[in-house]
Amino acid sequence: MKKYLALVAALLVAGLVGAVLIFGKGYKHDNRPTIVDIKKHNEVMSSCMKTALVKHPGAIIEIEMETEDGRPIFDIDIQGADGKHWEIECDAELATVVEDNIDRD
Repeated sequence: MKKYLALVAALLVAGLVGAVLIFGKGYKHDNRPTIVDIKKHNEVMSSCMKTALVKHPGAIIEIEMETEDGRPIFDIDIQGADGKHWEIECDAELATVVEDNIDRD
């Protein structure tokens, strides 16, 4: 019985590894946007950070640029002075806040 369970477990692991190798090829760990105008990019990011900190005074813990609905977005995580954690999304081309939520994670 133990040999049977070990064989089933080995086949299951082999199947999972095979699936990752076959279907995982399209996944890119480093799918970052290309910045064309570095000066403007930095100005917009700075503006977004300032706006986020005015709304929620505290400390920026993380900022990440991502694409959402085809638009570049800065995702800014703030630990507020009040201890709450905030997640701000700012349009990376227009420097406007598009989402402002308390982080419930």
